[in-house]
Amino acid sequence: AFAGAARRDGHRAALQAGQVPRRFFSIGERGKILLVPVAEVAYLKAELKYVTVRTADREHLLEEALTGLEQEFAGIFVRIHRSCLVARRRIRGFERVTDEDGEGAGWAVILDGVPEKLPVSRRQWPTVKALASA
Repeated sequence: AFAGAARRDGHRAALQAGQVPRRFFSIGERGKILLVPVAEVAYLKAELKYVTVRTADREHLLEEALTGLEQEFAGIFVRIHRSCLVARRRIRGFERVTDEDGEGAGWAVILDGVPEKLPVSRRQWPTVKALASA
């Protein structure tokens, strides 16, 4: 039991020191624990007290805070909106989004492997756009 606790504390210390993030998300589902590889995740979207973890195949629910995930996976995901992080390597482009009046309301990100086009907030647009052209 001691070794497990020491390992857990070591993992937490490594995260706080900015070292290697997890390679899998542990998702509790119907009495099982599913290991979803971080590399397969297209986006993370906060909804109420859960985060939707979206892969090409399906969605999973994770009970973690988006801000913690953003810090842990800063090199892998980029914030595009207050409630959404997308995998940097999945970004394929951007599409102009119009509002009900047909006016240009902003941009949505197009991700490889998922049909959803996710809105980029005005506040995050300069960061996301710079990342895409880098």
